[in-house]
Amino acid sequence: MHPAHPQNSRNAVEQQFLKRIHILDHHLELVVGGQSGKGGIAYLLESAYGIVMPRRLQVEFSSVVKDHTDQQGCEVNANDIWNIFAATYLETATPVRYCEHHLFEHGKAQGIRLVIEQNGIRHELIGEGNGPIDAAVHALQGVGIRVQVRSYEERSIGASDEAGNAQACAFIELRSVNGSAEHYGVGIDGNIITASIKALVSGVNRNASAL
Repeated sequence: MHPAHPQNSRNAVEQQFLKRIHILDHHLELVVGGQSGKGGIAYLLESAYGIVMPRRLQVEFSSVVKDHTDQQGCEVNANDIWNIFAATYLETATPVRYCEHHLFEHGKAQGIRLVIEQNGIRHELIGEGNGPIDAAVHALQGVGIRVQVRSYEERSIGASDEAGNAQACAFIELRSVNGSAEHYGVGIDGNIITASIKALVSGVNRNASAL
């Protein structure tokens, strides 16, 4: 079993990369808007936290940050951007919260026993597919969640010379089966499979119309 510790994953990233923020002093104040805003957001997340966002996620997240600044009527700094990113992608638990999973082989298929909470109700789901992500997508159909994976990327955000501190970051772009919504999910964990499943659940929560 792989129990979920989303806060631990976030804390590990914060502790490892917070020390880099001092080199960004001249970039901390960022007016979000237009192409420079998107580039600035991506630069800050990569430089301070090691998160290299796919291009379409940069566009999606820049809209999230812009909505935040429009509502708050203020500029944002590197810490603000990280907090918005974490709240939007890493800490989502509504309507679905990832609990744990267990992989198994079934003939030539990859199987998964996926435990989630949906609207506070715990479910143990079984799915099979051509890999862990495909199996998890099929498992989620057991509670009426039907999505298609449009794209998937993974990156390492840990320094290679710091043994045990490496973290995997997975990005999954999801589309609802009726095509009405399309969003990214992001997952961070020391295990790439767990990061990928967390990203899937994150995308489901972002793509709430798929439920």
